[in-house]
Amino acid sequence: MGSLLEKIPLSIYPKLVVTFLLVLIPIYALSLQLNESSADNVRSEITKSMQARVHFYLNLLETDFTRTIRLQQEYANDEYLRQLSDFNLIITDIEKNKALTNLLNRIRVLKASSPYIRNVHISIASINRTLSTDQTIDPIDGALFKALAKPVDRLESPFIQQDDKLYISIPYPEITVQGGTHYIIAVEVDKTEIQSAIGLFAEHIQGGAVMVDQKKRWEIVNMPDSAMQPALTELAYELYERNAEDSGIRYIEQSGKKYIVIFEKSASLDSMILTYLPEEVVLGPLQKYRNGIWWLSAVSLIIIAVFSYAIYQLIHQPLRTLVRAFKRVEKGKLDGEIKYKYQDEFSFLYLQFNKMMERLRVLIHEVYEQKYRLQLSELRQLQLQINPHFLYNSFFTLYRMAKMEQLDQVMTFTKSLGHYFQFITRDGVQEVPLIDEIHFVRSYVDIQNVRFGRRIHVDFAELPERWNAMVVPRLIVQPLLENCYKHGLADEDEEGWIKVSYEEDAEIRMLIIAVEDSGGTLNEDHLFKLQYSLKANNKLKEGHGLFNVHRRVQIHYKERGGLRFSRSALGGLKVELMIPLDYEL
Repeated sequence: MGSLLEKIPLSIYPKLVVTFLLVLIPIYALSLQLNESSADNVRSEITKSMQARVHFYLNLLETDFTRTIRLQQEYANDEYLRQLSDFNLIITDIEKNKALTNLLNRIRVLKASSPYIRNVHISIASINRTLSTDQTIDPIDGALFKALAKPVDRLESPFIQQDDKLYISIPYPEITVQGGTHYIIAVEVDKTEIQSAIGLFAEHIQGGAVMVDQKKRWEIVNMPDSAMQPALTELAYELYERNAEDSGIRYIEQSGKKYIVIFEKSASLDSMILTYLPEEVVLGPLQKYRNGIWWLSAVSLIIIAVFSYAIYQLIHQPLRTLVRAFKRVEKGKLDGEIKYKYQDEFSFLYLQFNKMMERLRVLIHEVYEQKYRLQLSELRQLQLQINPHFLYNSFFTLYRMAKMEQLDQVMTFTKSLGHYFQFITRDGVQEVPLIDEIHFVRSYVDIQNVRFGRRIHVDFAELPERWNAMVVPRLIVQPLLENCYKHGLADEDEEGWIKVSYEEDAEIRMLIIAVEDSGGTLNEDHLFKLQYSLKANNKLKEGHGLFNVHRRVQIHYKERGGLRFSRSALGGLKVELMIPLDYEL
């Protein structure tokens, strides 16, 4: 579990919650498994109980109707019944009345023998009379007599449906002979009583039952939910058609509720009893227990969240303060210290952190001061390297003009030379406005014009006024023009050109001062070496003015800006000096 939590990219609080959940989930899973196992056991016991109940009451029904059929068979040979049927023409009225009275008494006994008998009547064809237990002697109903006279196998299918009533009849004779049926002993089944009886099959007020005839002639229903009747009837017919087992269990769903259905066939009654019970009734107590588990789970989750948050506050908050302090250090902010009001392990960490910060500030100050001094020393050394390049030629030119007695040119030359050395010998001045730097460069160009005469022409663009006051390192433009005179055009016999221009690159926020010449000695190999020397950031050639400028600009602007080399449209080298416009000291 530890290795798993190490791989999860979460903060401490979610990991604490996950840890507690990993501990508790198996316990809850086991509880739910036990609950499901108990539900299966309860469901099994309930269904067995329902099956036994259905079987018991169905046996009672079969026994009751079997006894009724046997009593009917005994009454078929009653002497008074035979007397009225066969000898009604020869017996006296007194004997006829006596026979009728005795028959009425006997069928009353038959009716009283079973609660499922609603009425018993005997129809005698020879006297065209029907004797009933309701104390009536009426003419025979021809349609009913004809329907009840049909022979049936009473031990397999005893019931006859007629006018929405159920009958068990015994005609005499049972085999059709000449002269037809002499009399019929018929028992009208009390469907209401059977309905009440099958209601006993259900063990709950929400349960119900239905008794269905195999030949789909009739059905008796006792259920609180009338919507269940079509479903149970359809199930019964499906079981008959599939010739399913004589008894069993089925599960059906109706209106979003699940029901347990117990069924059993009755061979002697040629019907099937189906009783149902909502599954929620069977599993109700277990469902309450399951709901209790879910409530307990919810409360446990809340407790876990609160407990984890308390631990989170004790551990994560001090850690977060410490992490924020480290992030400030990462951004270079070394001010301030962190405080902790409790006396525990975190107080020791905070104390050590504050000591580390104090020591770090001291070390950084020492390193920064040392680096500053080194950079300042290097800068002065680079500036000193610029001075000797120009001095020798200037005195030689002055000597030549004095010898030729060119006094006007000597005056102009010495004035420009004075401005030049006045600017270059400023002590302690490291930065100047850009306009002063450009004026100095123009003085340098004036001096070179005296030296080279008309052989080299300079196209010097005017500096845009918005950049006049821009402060730049001193002596960064003059070496670019010096390079043109010394390396680009010094060996050229024909006229040469030098061009100075200014451009603002808004995308990279740079002022670009471009100095290019028309020297024809630049080849691709030389250009590549120049470009590579800048990219390699190595120790450049000592005494080379271009690389001195690049190094100084890099130091001043903290690795921003510098030089960029390319081939000029004039044919020689193009040097671009890039100065950051958004630089802040």
